[in-house]
Amino acid sequence: MLNLRVSATVLGLIVSSTALSILQTPPPEPCTGNCTFIHDPSVVRRSDGTWLRFSTIGNIAIATAPALTGPWTYQGALLPQGSTIRVRDDQELWAPDVFFANDQFYAYYSVSKSGFQGSDIGVATSKTGDAGTWTDHGSVGVPKSADYNVIDANLFRECDTCDNVWTFGSAWKGVYQTSLTKDYLKWGGEIPRQVLYNSSYPLKPQTFPSITEGGFLFWWAVGGTKYYYNFFSSGACCNAADDLQAPGDEYKIMVCRATSPTGPFTDADGKNCASENGGTLVLGSHGNVYAPGGQGVIVEPGVNRVALYYHYADRSIGYAFDQFLFGFNYLDFSSGWPVVTS
Repeated sequence: MLNLRVSATVLGLIVSSTALSILQTPPPEPCTGNCTFIHDPSVVRRSDGTWLRFSTIGNIAIATAPALTGPWTYQGALLPQGSTIRVRDDQELWAPDVFFANDQFYAYYSVSKSGFQGSDIGVATSKTGDAGTWTDHGSVGVPKSADYNVIDANLFRECDTCDNVWTFGSAWKGVYQTSLTKDYLKWGGEIPRQVLYNSSYPLKPQTFPSITEGGFLFWWAVGGTKYYYNFFSSGACCNAADDLQAPGDEYKIMVCRATSPTGPFTDADGKNCASENGGTLVLGSHGNVYAPGGQGVIVEPGVNRVALYYHYADRSIGYAFDQFLFGFNYLDFSSGWPVVTS
């Protein structure tokens, strides 16, 4: 948790390492243009150098920019008429995950409503990623379960001939993994297995003990060892200004790692991230930044730096859903664990 613990000694007050890391966390990098009303961003870079950002609401909003910092320009909806999937009359499209393979873009999107467990994940494809070019293929077909919610997809494929790993899940019993068919359009039949769960952060008013969601796989080699990092969001997102969670229980970005993309994942203290409430803090609330989450990770070409991108509320602006912003920071993996740096 993000408690700022202080230990008294005969020499005075020594700030704990957790508190010190929070105090030293830099603000988000600059963002210009369309940077507001952003939730659950997914960012990719096209071969022509154009950055594309996809985000929740507006039937998956698409924006483009010449650089990660912007200026971002809204281009339209990924599915202007909505999805062919129908889970309820007032459904919304959430949490896009966009991946390039087989000479086209794949966009996995959630069909749901807040607190609803009968959700589904669909997939659409496009050759360019531009608004107006997407074809909806409907549901991926992963089975429903009382253990998880079928939202927050993430497709991971390490190489052209490697097996894919498809991560999904939110709340209830957390984040699960399975795989898709080789065309990435349908569930491959592998029974989903739990890989991330953390019940440490009590929430209101939900009946489930916590939210563990948005698993995102990313590999990076450190000291000759290839690690697979599973970034996820944990805690409470999007509370009203007069009903905020206790400090440390709000949304935050956590990580666990493994030497295989399918786990088992452990945190920096060696805790299992599926069975022992494991999870190492990457980015929590600090300064004006409140409840960062909905994250993804991407290598920025040219500078070869790893960027962690996410949504967050700015305390100086407000906590309303439409006030959330797009943010990103760079990561340093030299210790073996991702550390936010400027």
